[in-house]
This record gives sequence, C-alpha cells and structure tokens, in this order.
Amino acid sequence: MKTSFTIGTRIIGVGHAVFVIAEIGINHGGNPQMCAHMIEAAAASGADAVKLQTIDADANYVKGTASHSAFKGKEFDDKTLIKMMQLANDLGIVLFSTPGDFEDLDRIVRLGMPAVKISSGLMTNLPLVARAAASGLPLIISTGLAYAEEIDAVVETAFRRGASGVSLLKCTALYPSPDNSINLAAIPTMAARYGVPIGYSDHTLDDLACIGAVAQGATVIEKHFTLDRKLTGADHYISMEPDDLSTMVHKIRRLEAMKGSDLICATAAELAVREMRHRCLIAKVDISIGDQFTETNVGLMRPLAGRLGLPAARFEDILGIKAKMAILQNDPIRECHLGDRQ
Repeated sequence: MKTSFTIGTRIIGVGHAVFVIAEIGINHGGNPQMCAHMIEAAAASGADAVKLQTIDADANYVKGTASHSAFKGKEFDDKTLIKMMQLANDLGIVLFSTPGDFEDLDRIVRLGMPAVKISSGLMTNLPLVARAAASGLPLIISTGLAYAEEIDAVVETAFRRGASGVSLLKCTALYPSPDNSINLAAIPTMAARYGVPIGYSDHTLDDLACIGAVAQGATVIEKHFTLDRKLTGADHYISMEPDDLSTMVHKIRRLEAMKGSDLICATAAELAVREMRHRCLIAKVDISIGDQFTETNVGLMRPLAGRLGLPAARFEDILGIKAKMAILQNDPIRECHLGDRQ
C-alpha cells in the first residue's frame, strides 16, 4: 500500500498538513458565476482544494428520482470547467471532481483534473473505480454505507488497476449525520487495516467531527461548502459558510501543531526551564559539619536560579549521612556535601 501521494503540489499522508477540501458539489446550481465566487471564498477561507460533481443526470439517475431532479441542469460544459480549474489554480488551490459514470470520468481526466473523487454511492461501482484507477490519477474514496469487505475490494481494485494513490474517507452517508452515527474511532482502525492515508468526509452541521477526526489521525477533511446555508436546493443546508470554514481550518492548523510527535519527552522550550521547575534537595535550616541529614533538615524544594541541588530521588539515600561541609539554609545539598554514614 502507499502511505502518501501527491495531488498537485500537496502531499497527502501522515506527517503532512491536513488536506482540506471544500465540497462545492452542485451547490453552484449550474451557475458559473456562483461557482467562481465559491471557489474564491473557499480559497480565502484556507481550503486546499475545491471539489465539484461532474455528473450527467440523465445518464446516472432514473427520471423521477430525487437525485435526477437535484442534478438535472447543474452540469457545466468543458469550457466552463476549464475556467473553474484555471481560477482555482490562480488562487493556489486544487480543483477536482466526482464523476458519475465512464463518460463523466473521461471528461475530467481529459480536462487534466489532478485527482478523482469516488463518492460513497459509487464506492461499490468497481468498474468505474477500475477505470478511474487506470487513469493513473490518485483516488479519494468515501466509505459511507460500506462494509469492510467492500472497502477491501475497492482498495484492491484501485491499486491493481494503477491508481497513483488512494485515500479512504471515513464517512456517514446521512444528511445531516447524527452524532451517534459518526464513529470516529474507526479512523485509526482503517489506517492500520489499509495502510493508506485515512480522512473524513463530514455531513454534520458544525466542525466538531472534523476537528475530532484530525485528532484521530485524519489526513484529509472534506466538508460541504456554500456561500449561504439558507439557499434552497442541493446541499446548502448541511454545508459550511466561508467564515465557519475559515474558523475550522484555523482550528485544524492549531491542532496539527498541538499533535507534535509520538515521542514521550520534554519539548525544547521545557528543557530550558526543566531544572528550575523540579524539586531538589535543599537545606531547610543551617546544617553544620558532622550533622546528619534528616527529614528535619533536608527539604524537597524548587531552587533559586543556578542553585540546583541533588535530585529529589536521592532524598532517602542521603538520610543518615553526615555533612562534611556546612550548608546554609536554602542552599542546595550537593554531592560534595556528603560525608560518611554513621
């Protein structure tokens, strides 16, 4: 398996910045100007990528279904898609898309999109996954609705057919998703099982699940995005507005800094103050030559700067030993002060 891969100039994987995708989908309503405004807002909010849905409604959904009604008339032609791709590129973010079928896939590959998104509803469409993988592009695959064995099959198919990378997104395909359906604990389980970058695609109504997913090790976050949640149609009601997306990205970047490494040790900044924070052996009273060290005259105290005594772990070791030098109250007790034991 492949533990990291690139989309454009971004590296996806553990140890790299979380790849934040603003999922525009068809929230643009088929309006190129609206889509352009959404791309600009996503970039300004700190997203690394925007994702569209490139789907021919008539070829993908039976007429009369809710999906056919939602997608009909939202398609962009090649010229418009190229303009959206160029705009994203100019803004320094990535644009890619979810295809609905072979023809849609061929379009986005031909247009030069840098990745293919496979939605939860398409994850078991192994012929489409195989065709997408054969393009050599990386695949980001949502796993809502799926059993582990189905995820096994899609990962095996993707790599066998030539995908340059795969990221699996933990996902609950409910709109909106209730808290008790999210199961973020599956993220490290998926990472261990598949050995590929694991992310999270969110359908809750705020950013808590996304932040929690990053804490669990998610390397990709996908969040539905809109300019106004009050707009009708598509996924506006479960989407995040620009200010909230900006806040979420800021939290993710802070959390990345907080996660640090898996080493158990003091930080460099802590090392600078470590000795002055720990307790050490200090004379509680004046100690004369020949006095025994006892619990009465030996204290476990924080020292003055540069006046470090023996570590606290030596406390019981020195009890009963005679002082071979005089020590003033509040001075450190050091090795040179230790004489013989009576």
